[in-house]
Amino acid sequence: MAQQRIGRIQWGGLTFGPGSRYHVTAIEGLDDMPDIRADDMERPGQHGDYTGPDRTGPRIIPIGLGLRADSPDELRDLTLTLRAATQPQDRPEPMLFLDQDTLVYGKIRRRSIPYDAEYLWCTGSAALELYCADPYLYGLEERSASTTAYSPAAGRTYPLTYAGVAPATNLVLNPSSEVDVITDQQMYGPSITRVRVTSDARYGDACVQHTHTAASSAGTTWTISPQTAGTVVQVGIWVKIPAAGITSGQITWRSGTTTLNNYVLPSLPAPGEWVRITGSYTIGAGQTCDRVGLAFNSAINTVWWADAAMAVAGMALPEYGDGSMTGYGWSWTGTPNDSTSVRTLTGTDRTYGSAGQSGRITAVNAGSSPAYPVLRLDGPIANPSIEQVNTGGGITIDATLAEGEYLLINTRTRAVLYMGSSPRRSWVRAGSTWPLLQPGHNELAYRGTALPGPPGQLSLLTVTWRDTSL
Repeated sequence: MAQQRIGRIQWGGLTFGPGSRYHVTAIEGLDDMPDIRADDMERPGQHGDYTGPDRTGPRIIPIGLGLRADSPDELRDLTLTLRAATQPQDRPEPMLFLDQDTLVYGKIRRRSIPYDAEYLWCTGSAALELYCADPYLYGLEERSASTTAYSPAAGRTYPLTYAGVAPATNLVLNPSSEVDVITDQQMYGPSITRVRVTSDARYGDACVQHTHTAASSAGTTWTISPQTAGTVVQVGIWVKIPAAGITSGQITWRSGTTTLNNYVLPSLPAPGEWVRITGSYTIGAGQTCDRVGLAFNSAINTVWWADAAMAVAGMALPEYGDGSMTGYGWSWTGTPNDSTSVRTLTGTDRTYGSAGQSGRITAVNAGSSPAYPVLRLDGPIANPSIEQVNTGGGITIDATLAEGEYLLINTRTRAVLYMGSSPRRSWVRAGSTWPLLQPGHNELAYRGTALPGPPGQLSLLTVTWRDTSL
């Protein structure tokens, strides 16, 4: 759920905010309206103006940072790392406001890291200015929905994978305690007992149950593939806590039994249901992180559960995955349940629309501005058309796509690419309108002419978008 506080900000491999050495001290322009490019003209001989539609200019986001180190040398390392991450750019890159469920695309146009000898022992400051030629605010989650072309006898099908989801690695060796808990460790001594249970797991058949035998802080750490200085380690752990007894919690990064960083949870997860809690930490100079953990402070006899621990390096935290989830593109790199997991196949990290009837999609834009969808048409089909039922607009392609061929349509750039790379803008029928997903529910209808051939060859429309606001 999006929060009012700014929280964590990710720019490339760096994370600013809680759990990092870069504290966010100020930010502007994120919720502000960009400057308006008005198309107004004076009314000759009358009061007032003739006014046209308002359009916004670019979005400018100034960010203030506080650098916190343990020594002057570490402060210098933080300065050099920030400088390296904010070089002039050829193209916009995403900046993720992880706790506000917001993404913008921009370039760092200004950077100031002043030298103040009076306070230079282990603290410093920096100022950045992000220039966003595209002023829109996007949701972090990329949504997707698919349907086959309309056919009276055809059902609705989904392919196993979709292009566009980046590979990922879960660094945790035994993320869901499916076989044993040998590679896990109790935190803070003998105040808990841990057992595997199969009836209350979030993923797979087991989780870790914690029973506090004293009123104190206790939890579990999971072994991860060792990560070295400068690496941003994002952590996500699913937990379920009772309605009473727990007072606070924290995510921890460790080297063996030595704590490198504790991130105190700003609020407790909702009781009685599985909730994923997340945090990030940039490993400091001279440090190596080989464990991540979770602990809660609670009253005696409190019972809570943890499952599906995930840690990733240098990227936004994806949906949970481990090597047992082969249908989602994941595999173990070594011994099952005792090694890291990798996702090499594309696709599965998407949200699908409601089933509806064959040939129709309901796409929900939860933002406050129109969203520009990306449309993928997979053959076999002739003269495919996409009608936006709620607005009456639509686009028709005067071409034939054989089985194995596809067309990618970007409604924002108006690029029409055969097999994702060859321009085919001339295929768009004159009079077509480019679909825009208005705020709220949008219904799209997919139609076309079937090609001769064996039965079961179904054409597929896949629509991808993000919630969009200004």
